[in-house]
Amino acid sequence: MWTVHLRVSILSTVCLFAGCIFVASEIRAQQPCSVTPVLRIPRAASIFSVEQERTLGDIEAKWVESNYHTVSDKGLTAHLNTVASRILSQFRRDAAQVRIMLIDTPGVDAFSAGPERIYVSRKMIALLMNDDELAGVLGHEMAHILAHENAITVSQLFREILRVNAVSDRKDISDKLLRILDSMNRDSKVSRRVAQIIERQEAISQQEADRVALNVLAAAGFSPEAYVDLFNRSGQTNGNTGSLMSDFFGATTSDQKRLREINKTVGRLPRPCRDIVPTSSAEFRTWQAAVISGSDLPR
Repeated sequence: MWTVHLRVSILSTVCLFAGCIFVASEIRAQQPCSVTPVLRIPRAASIFSVEQERTLGDIEAKWVESNYHTVSDKGLTAHLNTVASRILSQFRRDAAQVRIMLIDTPGVDAFSAGPERIYVSRKMIALLMNDDELAGVLGHEMAHILAHENAITVSQLFREILRVNAVSDRKDISDKLLRILDSMNRDSKVSRRVAQIIERQEAISQQEADRVALNVLAAAGFSPEAYVDLFNRSGQTNGNTGSLMSDFFGATTSDQKRLREINKTVGRLPRPCRDIVPTSSAEFRTWQAAVISGSDLPR
């Protein structure tokens, strides 16, 4: 989840559950950037099998698509998926199964539902300046998916809130999600505990997703600096990463600390990767305007 927010937290999902790239007509010059994205093995355990994780994603997607309008205009989604294909090509083969969809939500959002879906809101598209920033959003979400973050976090919720260590079929998974929701509604202590579990997992996952996204961007020929620009703009950090003094007095915000780590990751990239310049094409701006205009919005 990017701070404002590039990914809907599982808390939001649980709480609400029941109720040619238009990269350029100008061809981007080939960049002599050589970097291999490496995804670290998650440290926490998931109680979901591969099939059960897909089922969890299907349950979440059903809720999302029944509460928010998804854009079906192929002309709009084609651009999104073409940019995504360059990012997905940097991951293992099964990443190609991931579908990227435009969606209308109240906020600036990009988030995943299970291992096969990424949703990007119109308001997120409105915030972007170029395809490099769009690629950063998608790379970040792909990192979350391939780290199985959703399944790991829900596993932690099931273990710590419900005291269960296994799930079975779709009905069982759905019932357990509803039990957590019901417990949160009845007991504010449970709500706080759920929030703590999610925040704990996100503290681990966000930094890793940033690292993977930056490497994937560079490998695909996009600008890592565009990722920094977007984070500064969305998180309103204005380049402020805090200091040892502000850390000592607890005055450094989580976003400032996160920006500090992002800058470190960019600094570790080979110079040719860091020197890739963001490209804002007329095609991107035309596509962005069409997305913002909302021609596919329901009445």
